[in-house]
Amino acid sequence: MAAVPVLIVIALFSLEACEAERATLDSDQIVGVWKGPGGGRIQFHENGRFEMSGIPRNAMALSFADPPPEKGRIAGGGTWQLEGGRDQGAALELLIDKGESFANTFETVLLQLQQGGENPRMYFDTNPDKEYGYEVRRTAP
Repeated sequence: MAAVPVLIVIALFSLEACEAERATLDSDQIVGVWKGPGGGRIQFHENGRFEMSGIPRNAMALSFADPPPEKGRIAGGGTWQLEGGRDQGAALELLIDKGESFANTFETVLLQLQQGGENPRMYFDTNPDKEYGYEVRRTAP
């Protein structure tokens, strides 16, 4: 009889491990428009380019030589890739080009997958001690 509770615990851990493995996105799931609170918007294109606007300055750990414009909201564009250049992943690297809010140099930021599935959510990873940052959600195609 003691084996039954042990089997239940093992089954629960196996289910959690499967959920963790499924918490990835592929390139097709990323392409499109993602929006965040307060008007933040990122559009990811199939060709690996993106544009963003209205993202709060404190959503990203960046190095500005000048204070950010537009009351702390930033805009820019660049290229995106799944972390490590893979076809699937739980994080997205944004390589931001010089231009718009980024006048002096390029920047690199990381978007972490918070939730996969039909309603994916990602967040800007700003603090290694905290698992959450400014969240963006994919809008309906």
